[in-house]
Amino acid sequence: MSWEAELLVQLVSTYLTQAASYFIIVGLVYWVTRKWAAALLAKRRIPVQGRALDGAQLRHEVGHSAVVLAFGAVQLGVITQLQRLGYIRLPEDLGSWGVGGALLAIFLIMIGNDLWFYLVHRALHTPFLFRHVHKVHHRSVDLNPLTSYSFHLLEAVLITGWLLPVLLLVPIPLPVIGVVQVLGLSNNVMAHLGYELLPRWWVKVPVLRWSNSATFHALHHQRSMGNYGLFTRLWNRLFGTELRGYEQAFTRGDAPPQESEAAAVRGG
Repeated sequence: MSWEAELLVQLVSTYLTQAASYFIIVGLVYWVTRKWAAALLAKRRIPVQGRALDGAQLRHEVGHSAVVLAFGAVQLGVITQLQRLGYIRLPEDLGSWGVGGALLAIFLIMIGNDLWFYLVHRALHTPFLFRHVHKVHHRSVDLNPLTSYSFHLLEAVLITGWLLPVLLLVPIPLPVIGVVQVLGLSNNVMAHLGYELLPRWWVKVPVLRWSNSATFHALHHQRSMGNYGLFTRLWNRLFGTELRGYEQAFTRGDAPPQESEAAAVRGG
């Protein structure tokens, strides 16, 4: 078999494996939250101001998620080939990094990814990019786990644009990459869950209150602006793009009243 055929087989296999794993995971979370435990979680449901979830939205989300997963398979194929050619090194164990180095690397990657996502996400809300690219994701207002990967293909390319340059420069161990991927997917599903499972006291604890939450991101989808962060509130607070009323909405479990776009984003 030629290397081209082997590459094609690898891409197809990777895509099918990733797509099956993803849809099984998010499908199970969807079934638990929306069906099996819906009554139990009723008080944790984030109020929806806008279009309710329907079959058209679910089909939209599944279709775009399938495209994003295909891009992920191609991206992994490129990384694998660059590793085979010696341009990228991905050690299979922590080696000299040690546990401390690995934890530091995970922290730095997540903070760096958070800043990159904030900048890209804010750019996606400029009129041209929102209308032609990011509107695909904002088709979903009543969030659910299947919203997590429902992006335009170009958005997926932009959001992950940091990955290849970093891997070309730094030999990051595979366990570190694996942990970052698990944390990223978990955070993404949590942000689009449609339920706030974190305790109400979360935003009262000095360190914990800086993290993202399902309520934080749900407000972004309801107002289509502000709250652009991925893992933290840090960059929104620093650049004055956090939506007013977030902590009150989180504590009470309801949605703050709608405001004008100018008033909705807090300064400082």
